[in-house]
Amino acid sequence: MRKKVFIIFATIVFGLFSFSQENSFSFEDLETMKDDTIKVNLLNKLAWELRENDSLARSFALEAKKISESTSFYKGLSTSLTRLGVLNKKKGDYKNAEEDYLKSLVIEEKLGNLYGIVRAKNQLSKIYQKIRNYNEALRYSSEAIVICQKLDNKELLGSIYGTIASIYFDVNSYDLALESHLESIKIREKLDDKKNLAKSYLNIGILYNILRKQEEGVLNLNKSKKLYEELNNKPSLAKVYIALGVNHVIKGELDNALMYYEKSLRIKDGFGLKNKEIILNNIGVIQEKKQSYNLAEKYYVESINLATKEGNELQLLDTFFNLGKLYRKRNYNKKALKYLEKSHELALKYNRDLDRLNIYMGMAEAHEHLGNYRKASLFNERHIILRDSIDTKYRAAEIIQSKYEKEKREYEILKKDLEISNEKTRSTISENKRKTTQLYALYGGVILMILLFSAIFYAYKSKKAKELAERSQKLEVQKNIELLKKQELKSIKAMIDGQESERKRIAQDLHDRLGSMLSMVKLNYKSIEDNIDKLKQENKEQYSQASSLLDEACNTVREIAHNMVSGVLTKFGLIAALEDLKNTIKGTNTFQLELITYGLDDRLENSLEMELYSIIQELIHNVIKHAKAEDVSVQLLKRVDSINLTVIDDGIGFDNSEEKLKSGIGLKSIASRVNALNGVFNIDTGKGNGTTINIDIPLQ
Repeated sequence: MRKKVFIIFATIVFGLFSFSQENSFSFEDLETMKDDTIKVNLLNKLAWELRENDSLARSFALEAKKISESTSFYKGLSTSLTRLGVLNKKKGDYKNAEEDYLKSLVIEEKLGNLYGIVRAKNQLSKIYQKIRNYNEALRYSSEAIVICQKLDNKELLGSIYGTIASIYFDVNSYDLALESHLESIKIREKLDDKKNLAKSYLNIGILYNILRKQEEGVLNLNKSKKLYEELNNKPSLAKVYIALGVNHVIKGELDNALMYYEKSLRIKDGFGLKNKEIILNNIGVIQEKKQSYNLAEKYYVESINLATKEGNELQLLDTFFNLGKLYRKRNYNKKALKYLEKSHELALKYNRDLDRLNIYMGMAEAHEHLGNYRKASLFNERHIILRDSIDTKYRAAEIIQSKYEKEKREYEILKKDLEISNEKTRSTISENKRKTTQLYALYGGVILMILLFSAIFYAYKSKKAKELAERSQKLEVQKNIELLKKQELKSIKAMIDGQESERKRIAQDLHDRLGSMLSMVKLNYKSIEDNIDKLKQENKEQYSQASSLLDEACNTVREIAHNMVSGVLTKFGLIAALEDLKNTIKGTNTFQLELITYGLDDRLENSLEMELYSIIQELIHNVIKHAKAEDVSVQLLKRVDSINLTVIDDGIGFDNSEEKLKSGIGLKSIASRVNALNGVFNIDTGKGNGTTINIDIPLQ
């Protein structure tokens, strides 16, 4: 294992440099780390950072899954399943990826974690799209949209709209694909999310190419190109160059198209990228348009060979059609039909209506030139039926585009009106400031004149009059000082009275309860000291009694502390009181206390908060007294109709037999409180296995 750790370190030391700095861990220590939530989170983090290295990432994710299952750490288990889902999807193992994400979804729904639910549903949507189960893909993505809107997570919402657009594109619903792309772009433009905006502009540019809207297409593709150049993302630029090349071919600008294809080819060669077959096919199209048929055939054949090797069936669909069309043009009709039929098989497989439209026309022409007029008529009819269906979708897409452009223009007008309004407001504020300054200056002049007049007036006063005025002024000041002192004394007295009352209450508790108990302890020990030579049995009894009294004194101290903290609970609420308790535990260095809360933004009913705090305090006391734990996790979750409290420690555990549970005073007290709240109280423990206590309390 140590050798493996060093291999891992050598592989990822640069990629995880910042991660190591943040967490200050040594890969060599990973093996000796305790199997707890910290280790699970670290392993899941490593699995994500190393996702490009399948074997290493998978080993970390599997270990995180194993520990999470053994410790019932469901959040960590869900994350490890998500990591495995990513790795399986990258390998094309969609069946196992589906199982991983479905298991993760079940856990996230039980935990009520909305973000985790959206993440799982979005990934399931992508998997079902890959296996062409489009109904399920749309169902999961639509459900993800609804939940994501509740979360108000704009970045994730933009990603889901992009996924939906891709699904609609696959099923030839170009109007809905366009609408989803525009929604995604609208969100990402507001976020200024350059990376994902570049991707959206590229995808919608490709869609506009298909819809033969060249101007809209080149506009969006140039936006994508500019962003990828800023991001220095050369592989993605290669894709943009291909789309720009297609756009120029549609417009008949063949030399410009060829320039972009060659740029894309140079990037792919430089980075060792795949999918060069699409570029070879597109260059073949240009050579065909230039009537260099032999050269065009050469590029088509090279594209087919490379696409066959890479298993790129979608590219084979296009190139088979182009080669068949070329043979039809050269009057090699039997060869043409051979490749057109191959293209048609793939078009049916991948539901590519536009391709089928062109294929039917080519097949009709080939049969007509071969004298097969009946078959030619059949394919012409298929062409007409399919064309009418596609025209309907195009018109719907145009309506969507028109609506979007109208909304965009209205937004720009509103934006300009707002800017004009803001400018007027700023101008008004500036003018008001100027007038206010002038007014203050006038007031100042008047006051200055009054002061000057007063000074001249008092200069003519006699010395005696001045002394009387000064004496009168001093008396008035003294009177004000006396009034202030009296008021201050009243405030201080009230504060002291309040403090004194609190001191008396605490002193009374300490004297009447703790003091008397400790006095009894002192007497017992004094008795032992005075009679040390007496019977051993009697000494033992006195020691036992003293020990019992000490325990009771400790409980009393805890009750007094509870009385004191209840003020924090009443004033600031349960979460503040628990944070205060956490800080108190931290100061004792007894164990590490983790506090996780969810859904408690608003306060609960006061008596319920008091009961929950008392239960948690009693559970923490039991851990301190019996568990010998190093790590304790308190998880408090508010659901729609219940409160769930889970306390997990890694201590020594205890015998969970019924007799043992009944004999425990602390546990009986907790069970009584939970029962009074109509709740459910479960304990999962065993000697040496730590303890997990789960409490569910219904909300009225």
